[in-house]
Amino acid sequence: MKRLLLVCLAVACSPKGQGPAGSAGDPPSSPRPAEPAAAATPSRVVTEHFHSDALGVDKAVVVYLPRGYDSQPARRWPVFYYLHGLGGNENNWVKTGKLDAAADQLGLAAIVVMPDGDDGFYLDSRAPIDYDQCMKDGTGLFAPGHEPRDTACVHARNYETYIAKDLVGWVDGHYHTIARREGRAVAGLSMGGFGAMELALRHPDEFAAAGSHSGAIALLYRGPRPFAPGKAELLTDVSGFGQAGGPIVAWIQTVFGNDLAEWKAHDVVELAGKLGPGKVALYFDCGTEDDFALHDNVQYVHEALDARHIEHAFFIGPGKHDFAFWSVRVASSLAFLRDHTAKPQ
Repeated sequence: MKRLLLVCLAVACSPKGQGPAGSAGDPPSSPRPAEPAAAATPSRVVTEHFHSDALGVDKAVVVYLPRGYDSQPARRWPVFYYLHGLGGNENNWVKTGKLDAAADQLGLAAIVVMPDGDDGFYLDSRAPIDYDQCMKDGTGLFAPGHEPRDTACVHARNYETYIAKDLVGWVDGHYHTIARREGRAVAGLSMGGFGAMELALRHPDEFAAAGSHSGAIALLYRGPRPFAPGKAELLTDVSGFGQAGGPIVAWIQTVFGNDLAEWKAHDVVELAGKLGPGKVALYFDCGTEDDFALHDNVQYVHEALDARHIEHAFFIGPGKHDFAFWSVRVASSLAFLRDHTAKPQ
């Protein structure tokens, strides 16, 4: 199977980080043919609330409904789940990332669901949390003084179950969806990029494709920095990981714990290798000026997946760890998910 690939360095990219037109691996962003006139109702964005048993609280979710959704109640649509980063919320992808505008420009025929993932890295963490104490003073949150306690405090940190089971079940029960794996995909940025990749690879029965923008998708990557092909070193002991950096590194240690086996159970390369080629379609990108040097991590993932003959689409080009990069690249991930999921029925 032909491998989808684009490695775009600064000398080969435009200022906005776009690759040459028609390059392999960078999903096409041309719009699909317009819907028939009878289905010309416009797209819209709504905010809903639902109860998550996994978290023990109600959560907000932003939903993009595509053009024609309201006027075709018998039609079933694919669903793309877009996850935010650490410090973000369910509104980021629309208010800052302009995902709805990108979807409209693509003529996207899919529902896009943007949940509130708090600071949980989208996994079921063993880290304890006291809901009452959290509501009182923010204890147990990544940024106690900045996160709204009434929405961020939970009874249990079961964020993987929250997304893969509670949210998917609620969406399929409330919208006209293709309620099977061929009709679902998940993507995200930074923390959400990690979450999207590991969720899809841990739940290949739920998701057909995954995308990551500047994702922390190689937590075990130690170096070298800058990345050097064939020289990757991985962590063999994570017990002191939280002491090696700032508050984000310490928070990762809190969420993932001290057991290396637990880290490997959520590692993208480990998961993809066990799952094998062709099971989940994968797309990931990163800016070459990423503030957290995640361009080194994603190059390692690209190299490791190549070595295992696991097909994927990969882009690296000018950009930092911000929405200036992500808002440009979101059309590429939307198009990739569109091209690797079922069409509306």
